[in-house]
Amino acid sequence: MATIADCITRTQRLINSNTRSEIDELDTALDSTTDTTLKVKYGADGIRVGSYLSISNGNNEPETVYVHKVNDVNITIQRGMDGSTAKNWVAGSMIEVEPRFTGFQIAEAVRDSIRSLPNNLYAVSTATAEFSTTAQSVTVAAMNDQDHDTPGTGFYHLLSATRTARDQEDRLLNLNCTVQRQMDGTYKVIRQEKLEKAVTVNLIYAHPFVTTTLSLDTLLGTTVGMPDSMLDIPSLGASARLLLGEESLRLDLHAQGDSRSDVAVAAGDRARYSMILQGQYDRRVSEEARRLMSLYGIRSGASVSSVFPTTLLR
Repeated sequence: MATIADCITRTQRLINSNTRSEIDELDTALDSTTDTTLKVKYGADGIRVGSYLSISNGNNEPETVYVHKVNDVNITIQRGMDGSTAKNWVAGSMIEVEPRFTGFQIAEAVRDSIRSLPNNLYAVSTATAEFSTTAQSVTVAAMNDQDHDTPGTGFYHLLSATRTARDQEDRLLNLNCTVQRQMDGTYKVIRQEKLEKAVTVNLIYAHPFVTTTLSLDTLLGTTVGMPDSMLDIPSLGASARLLLGEESLRLDLHAQGDSRSDVAVAAGDRARYSMILQGQYDRRVSEEARRLMSLYGIRSGASVSSVFPTTLLR
């Protein structure tokens, strides 16, 4: 199944186009987060004093380092730049030399894109509520807010509430109930009709995407709650974020070469591409919101309104 790392790769394809960074590898491991000497395998010519390098291997979170000194293949560096964290790196880890965007920048943009998805896109989960003969409301721990001491998925609105028939004469399957958020971040399911027997209510409910943990190996489906049809949306959002406000490639001197002049890309083309990506992002959000509406309909009485908007909720 798709992971955060897969979203990062997809984002790299969108923002890099035909521009490629010079790549090298660690010749020997960085066994300490305080080690400031990096040895490269192929002696990348583009590494110079003042360069930024992005180190990644698909397991650790990417790290950005700054080059203080170059002595052949031995590079003196400053660790954990631009908000990244110093990691231990095995030999063979990839080094990107002066990338347009570092691995850490891309990873953060992907996470920001997932966290800021509008609430007309949501995950769907199931839970049960056990009502005794006298209970009028039941707290469902699975719905706890994600920042609660005992975190759950959170809650938007109910999609379905049914109970299993107890005998042949017990035919009432749909249960009229509402969900109420408590001050402590828990949710109570409140039944609206009087029942004379204990019942188990099966709930299908919509909730925010689960973003408490977004590491590289986090599964977008089973952990975050994002269906396969939505997997392109975080990458589109992240790409638009990264490119927005950037000037055209002709100002990226480190990306130029003999085959690329400063007039190859018109001024503002990069910002226009960002707007194209944003437009595609908005279109895909609208498509997925309509798909959810066709599956579950328009709901009311929710913790967060689920009425399909005429404009996107941002």
